Amino acid sequence: MKNFWRTNSTWLIVFLVLLVLAVFGFSSMGQTSFVRTTLSGLTLGALYFMVASGLTLVFGLMDVLNFAHGTTFMVGAYMGWQFFTNPTFLFGIAPLILAFLAGINAGTPLQFWITRLDIPEKFQGWVKNGLSLVGILVGVLSVWGVDILGLAQTALVAITADANPLAEISAQIPLSEFWYRPFLALISGLLLAIAMAGPGDKTKIVSRETSWRIWITVGVLLVITFVSVLIRESAPQAVLLMNADLRFVLALLVGILTGVGLGAAMEITLIRPLYVRPMYQVLVTLGIAYVFKELIQLLWQPLAYQMSRPPLFSQPGKAENMLAWFQTHNTTVDIWGVTFPSYRLFIILLGVLMLIGLAILMKYTRFGMIIRAGVQDRQMVEALGINVRKVFTTVFALGAGLAALGGIGAAPFIPVQPNMGDAFQLQGFIVVVIGGMGSYGGAAIGAILLGMARAFGDYLALKFSLSPAISEASTVIIMAIVLIVRPSGLFGKKE
Repeated sequence: MKNFWRTNSTWLIVFLVLLVLAVFGFSSMGQTSFVRTTLSGLTLGALYFMVASGLTLVFGLMDVLNFAHGTTFMVGAYMGWQFFTNPTFLFGIAPLILAFLAGINAGTPLQFWITRLDIPEKFQGWVKNGLSLVGILVGVLSVWGVDILGLAQTALVAITADANPLAEISAQIPLSEFWYRPFLALISGLLLAIAMAGPGDKTKIVSRETSWRIWITVGVLLVITFVSVLIRESAPQAVLLMNADLRFVLALLVGILTGVGLGAAMEITLIRPLYVRPMYQVLVTLGIAYVFKELIQLLWQPLAYQMSRPPLFSQPGKAENMLAWFQTHNTTVDIWGVTFPSYRLFIILLGVLMLIGLAILMKYTRFGMIIRAGVQDRQMVEALGINVRKVFTTVFALGAGLAALGGIGAAPFIPVQPNMGDAFQLQGFIVVVIGGMGSYGGAAIGAILLGMARAFGDYLALKFSLSPAISEASTVIIMAIVLIVRPSGLFGKKE
């Protein structure tokens, strides 16, 4: 019994503190105000956890200071919003991206032979830089003349073209002028993959054996590229004419895949060489965040857009309870006498599902075991024949995918705009620090504490006519209190 109390003392103390505050808040605020504020706090907490869950993996487990994590939150929101509103932009650039990825993967089996080339050491750097430069130039040629800005603006037109949402959907280059561009993107990816392998660098340990999975991946990417070229104009119409609820689910998947791809690309090209240089990680990720923010503003202007909610959460009226909502799909639901938006309940559910999935992955799967072991003793795991580099890339991509899922999940709730990731990234770092490095359970508790602090802070500020800055400062105050009591966080382990 003593071991139980000792092991779970932090959980019990946090639960008791929340219970005491709940009783006090209920008695002083009344049922209606308390329930509404609590649900709002849980909504904010779920959004904070969506960002913090990825940071828990990347920052807490891998010790990578990724200041571009909020960027993936923002990019996921924009890509999902673009797909849901008018996917012309995504289908227009998809063949080039897929062909480029096929080229990158096709270069992997060649790494053994590339590193064994007989190139004098003094010329290896020149060869690598030359191949990189040519690869970049070929990549630029593949997109040269593509009206990317015009493709991006189709979503803006669709917002105002309620009478005919398909009016501006065909803005693609004719196939006769487009077919060669994926080939250029394929060559660009292949050249960059060869350059990254290090031609002539015999010090690199590269296996001669080539996994059949790589060739299957390349083949699948090429087939999808070919199909995407043919359906560039017809696919957007098919997407917009499908059931809106299904389109919303696909938008969630698009956001996740965008985040995963962006995270993997960042880790392989920029983060991997800087694992032993934390300060350089800060500078590089800050630069990435700045570049993507400017790119987003270039494509979609520095404006705020509201993504419409799917029909599942937008039917007029109020459901009497949750059981009734499953039949009526109303915009609002009666929760203990409080009229509350049904989509906010979906955000809470999404956060809970994310926590459950992350817990299962980390605790009950072989991959989770490899992650934990690789963080504790990378050399020992590599000695067992496990490629820790690929594991860390997967972890980084997974963390970015979780953030992107949070972004598209929040898009129908908060405005989609270039600065949306900054505030959530700051709160995500605070959540990770409060919960403890590498503790997904601690991140969930920290997210709930911060969400509740913001919601009840806003309530008190409104009731007593105080400055809204008080509720914003409450999150930092909570972090300071936790660090004074437990410097390693609520559930962090002492080094």
